[in-house]
Amino acid sequence: MAHLRNSLVRGMRAALTGNSSHGALSPARNPGALPSLYQAIRAFSDAKLFVGGLSFRTTEDGLRECFSAHGDISDVRIITDRETGRSRGFGFVTFYNESDAEAAMSKLQGYNLDGRTIRVDRASSRPPPPRAPGGGFGGGFTALNEPPEEPVDQDWGSIPSLNADIPGGKNTP
Repeated sequence: MAHLRNSLVRGMRAALTGNSSHGALSPARNPGALPSLYQAIRAFSDAKLFVGGLSFRTTEDGLRECFSAHGDISDVRIITDRETGRSRGFGFVTFYNESDAEAAMSKLQGYNLDGRTIRVDRASSRPPPPRAPGGGFGGGFTALNEPPEEPVDQDWGSIPSLNADIPGGKNTP
């Protein structure tokens, strides 16, 4: 896995600098080839860092400048609010290799960036959202290894008599 990631990194660097022996990866010949290669590198990267405590004034370029002193960066993202477009105060920095990420994490922990003390940790993958049984169509099914649900005994109160006397009806004397 690491060998595949390293070869992808070398290919991406060669493509970006124009020193590629593969003509198809040259930005001038096939600009559409770079995003898929870029996405492949991001998918194999173990060197993604979470950066918390960012100032609302911090930009992606400023974050890149701060972290680039510790190694080659493949991606920088500051997470913004969907409605307002304002920074949510955290972001992610992805390095090309693990050792650069480790160095940045140890040296920038507690660093003052744009007037705020930042927190740098390993990024963890987001857990998948919980899925309801049944695939969204309701009902669902009970798995064979799960015990059946116990019936719920509840007191619903007393039921009034159905033989109520109705004034002027048959049951009145």
